[in-house]
Amino acid sequence: MATLIIASISDRAGKTALAAALAVRMGSENSPVGLGKASGSATADSTGIFSDASTFASLLPENPAVSGSFADIASKVSALAETSRIVIIEGSSDVQANLQLAEATDGLILLVARYGEGISAAAATCGSRLGGIVLNAVPRYRGDDVSGRLAADIESEGAKLLGTIPDDRRLLAPKLSQVTEFLGGQFLTGESQSDQLLDNFLIGGLVLDWGPFYFSSRKNTGVIVRGDRPDVQLAAIQTDTTRALILTKGVRPVEYVMYEAEKAGVPLVIVPGSTPDVAEQLEGLQPLVGFDHPDKLSRMVDLVWEHIDIAAIEDQLAQPATR
Repeated sequence: MATLIIASISDRAGKTALAAALAVRMGSENSPVGLGKASGSATADSTGIFSDASTFASLLPENPAVSGSFADIASKVSALAETSRIVIIEGSSDVQANLQLAEATDGLILLVARYGEGISAAAATCGSRLGGIVLNAVPRYRGDDVSGRLAADIESEGAKLLGTIPDDRRLLAPKLSQVTEFLGGQFLTGESQSDQLLDNFLIGGLVLDWGPFYFSSRKNTGVIVRGDRPDVQLAAIQTDTTRALILTKGVRPVEYVMYEAEKAGVPLVIVPGSTPDVAEQLEGLQPLVGFDHPDKLSRMVDLVWEHIDIAAIEDQLAQPATR
């Protein structure tokens, strides 16, 4: 059994997303990739995001998954050898702990880092256990910098850059239910669509462009608008990109808006606070958003397939971890 440990040097670098996407791409129906999560407990952390294997079990129910502390995860992973030829373990941002786990499982380390993080020291510490580096959340206009300067710096440290994952709005998107709860709001209509993702937010205020044109400028949008602005609300509902209206100041919309919203399948959520206050408040939601939705997994699988050298990872796993 080959073991791959997804490690990082900081929290929220994308370990869970990368581990899940690689499991999809590297497994098959007859030989699913096993998944492990090395953690201290099976409870939510300070951000409210669960640190056990429940995310894997939810998104990839066909893949055997285990979790445990760094002290006992190796023995739990070994039990997956009967069903999985490859096991991917989500490690932590503790470089030494990841290295010890790699030695205990005779595994390789795949280091994932966000663009701009210094990774030289971590790469050097991993030594021959390091299979390669993946850069995550690379800004749109930093591709040349990554393929040039950063790739050269990584290779000069004796490591290999196995790919870069571009910054993507879908992976950062909260669920409508999360937005509603975070803002202390309530559904007026469309609560059955509370699981859908909102990739973008637009403010419905003084818009100089034609309303439907403005609200079509972003996809999968939550529109933040005063509850007493039916003109702006109806313009947003007319587009096929608006996924929800977030109505501010605690004001219910007129009945005609509710009728048109239900007909178009656009949920209405009423929240306290002014439009500027709600927009500012939403900035605090991002740290609470996790990798917990099938649409996010689907998008990450596509990004990994397009941007990561999976064949190189599989070739390394087929060889002894230390050579």
